[in-house]
Amino acid sequence: MELEVKSKKKQYQRKSIPTVTGLLSFIIAIIALSGLNIALIMDYDEFPDFFLIKLPLAGLILGAIGLFTQKRSRLFSIWGILLCLFIFIFTFLMFGLAWSINPKP
Repeated sequence: MELEVKSKKKQYQRKSIPTVTGLLSFIIAIIALSGLNIALIMDYDEFPDFFLIKLPLAGLILGAIGLFTQKRSRLFSIWGILLCLFIFIFTFLMFGLAWSINPKP
């Protein structure tokens, strides 16, 4: 019994270490999300495509790479992918709904 408990504990300790690519994906997604919020709050005429396209795409790719690593935690890569997908869906819906408004009937 003792050997089984120790081996499970060692496996849990190895899994709790996050992947580097997943952590980078999460950090990039947070930076892109904060840049998007700053651009919306400051009411810029032009949206910075760096925060809308380039950073979330890089975060999405790094998150996908982080999912395929073994014996490591994939939590940050999943969060990074979800945040990057949220930015893409938000951008698509924002522009799509803005184009559907008819200011002159």
